[in-house]
Amino acid sequence: MTITFCVKTVKDLMTHSPEMISPGATLQQAAQKMEAINCGALPVGTANKLKGIITDRDIVIRALAKGRNPATEKVANYMTDRVYACTENDTLEEAAEKMHRMQVSRLVVRDKEGKVSGILSFGESLRHDADPREIAGVIKHCCGPVVVYKEA
Repeated sequence: MTITFCVKTVKDLMTHSPEMISPGATLQQAAQKMEAINCGALPVGTANKLKGIITDRDIVIRALAKGRNPATEKVANYMTDRVYACTENDTLEEAAEKMHRMQVSRLVVRDKEGKVSGILSFGESLRHDADPREIAGVIKHCCGPVVVYKEA
């Protein structure tokens, strides 16, 4: 089955010019930056040299749940260093398929020079002004077939 999206490419839906954070920043600084810009993930490094990604979940599960002090613990010790990416010109179908294959809900977006230019998140794709059929298509590509159970 072919799904046609109204939004043609990743560039149309991504968060442009994402805030970056240094690997030497504290978890508290990362959390404060996430709160200030209302996001759940920050690429770590620079646009030219991506080192990883830190998410709100990384901070909570890897550090806070283990009693670590976010005021002193460094991003580098809790970030995910394996980052999956797509390009600005990838189709949403291609990006959704990559998310599904890699079992991730976010992709870093790179421009034609390979620099970080955005982030594409599964959540953002659902909040965007999209046609309900487009949303259903993104969900299907990211999550696979949906099974609906009816109560007896």
